[in-house]
Amino acid sequence: MSDFKPKLGSFAPYMEYMQRDRKAELSPRPVSPLTLLEILTRQVQQTLPMPDLQTLGGMEPARYREALKSLRDAGYISIEGPPLEEVVKLTELGAGVARLARPA
Repeated sequence: MSDFKPKLGSFAPYMEYMQRDRKAELSPRPVSPLTLLEILTRQVQQTLPMPDLQTLGGMEPARYREALKSLRDAGYISIEGPPLEEVVKLTELGAGVARLARPA
């Protein structure tokens, strides 16, 4: 075994492949408005303060606002409370949609 010498340059491509593969595993899955519904369904009260939901959802602020607007307009969530203390609540309709969107 002491005579074994790897072919020059054979290990570097393997390591590059492994790094790409590892980055693919670590890259976040795409987030969507349904992601926010799923996060709310996991909460005991099915409600979260607005900043906490954004953090857990991992969305950029503009995309987060758009997602909240579309979910509220569809009747899947309600937003309650004074400015800067607003909480996002999952509605019955939103809970039903989140249930249907889960993979079987």
